[in-house]
Amino acid sequence: MSTLTFVEEQVMRKLLAGEDDALAVLRQQLEKAEVSSRRLTGIGFYTYFSMPTEVPRLPGHQSFKLGDVNGTAANLQYGAGFLLYVNDGAIAMLEGYTYDEAWPDNVEGLELTYSDGPTREMKKLRQVIHGV
Repeated sequence: MSTLTFVEEQVMRKLLAGEDDALAVLRQQLEKAEVSSRRLTGIGFYTYFSMPTEVPRLPGHQSFKLGDVNGTAANLQYGAGFLLYVNDGAIAMLEGYTYDEAWPDNVEGLELTYSDGPTREMKKLRQVIHGV
């Protein structure tokens, strides 16, 4: 297992979008990352990544979670949320979850937005990533 699903790819691209050096490094990592495993929970999923050792890590080997992307879909009444876990400077896991309903076999008409509105609040994001 090495490739992302359509939903995972769309979510990762949205989570890693923006003008920031750390996001640029994470986008480089995504190009080399492989899906090592995937676990469905009934209300969502966990997708675990393996990263080749030669891929650059974030300076200071930071660990944090990005979670400012939400989704709506034709077959999700309450929508979905997503969290990207970065551990020791590298992409580690993507979590997708619903709000009190089953995760569909096929997500229909996924539309992704940022929690703060149509554009990403980079100041808040930089606080998560850099602590400033």
